[in-house]
Amino acid sequence: MGNVLVVDSRDAALKESGDVILSGAPIYAEAGEIFSGLKPAPSSQTTIFKSLGLAIEDIAAARLVFETMQRRANC
Repeated sequence: MGNVLVVDSRDAALKESGDVILSGAPIYAEAGEIFSGLKPAPSSQTTIFKSLGLAIEDIAAARLVFETMQRRANC
């Protein structure tokens, strides 16, 4: 059993992430590949996720907060 590296964006990780670049670790998949079923989730290994803060993640987080606050206001 080993470690598996999952990133939010393969291109961004290979250009902007010093720790990914310097480690030389192979990237197993992008998170979207796992979520969409293109790659199986590595359940028998330790998964290391490197997030580079893509704008879509910020939008998804903001939407989650907004919807939560709306539900609380309507209770």
